[in-house]
Amino acid sequence: MVRWTDMDSDAERLPDGFERTGYDADTQTYTFRDANGNLYESEPGNRYGELQRVDSCSADTEPAHSTIRPDGRVPPRSFAEILGERDNAVKKDNREAVRMMLPFALLVLVFLMLVFKLLYRPETDHGDRQVVDCAQGSHEIQIAHGDTCWEVAQRLGLGVKELLGLHGNELIDCDALRIGQGICVPM
Repeated sequence: MVRWTDMDSDAERLPDGFERTGYDADTQTYTFRDANGNLYESEPGNRYGELQRVDSCSADTEPAHSTIRPDGRVPPRSFAEILGERDNAVKKDNREAVRMMLPFALLVLVFLMLVFKLLYRPETDHGDRQVVDCAQGSHEIQIAHGDTCWEVAQRLGLGVKELLGLHGNELIDCDALRIGQGICVPM
């Protein structure tokens, strides 16, 4: 029985001493290094095939040619050009990612602010306590936990309308009573 093997690895395809060192997804080119440390690039879109030597590894060199050759091929790029293009692509992708995440981050921030406001609102407003001006013949009492307008009126033998009709209780909202809020009751 014959065994099939994949002969598509670097060891079978590259010349002796060559190794693949990188891939640039933007330009779709592979970068290779030979045994002497020289850099080579593949044609865009080809992993194997004709390799073009990239100029020296120093970052301060200028490209050898800036125009297209007469045979239509693009001259090899320097190592500094490759690194510069890679850095520019990474910066651009980072800006895009931040721009995409900004609305989501804003929604999360608004949600957290609402949760904080709901969870940590003060139960009593001691500093904002309104002074109730009760008429003569009545006095102020403080609303306790669980008190309603109906319960206060029943304890005093009054109806809710009579309780709210007393001078000083005009602004009382029975649906929004707070603990510690003052309310006028007859003596």
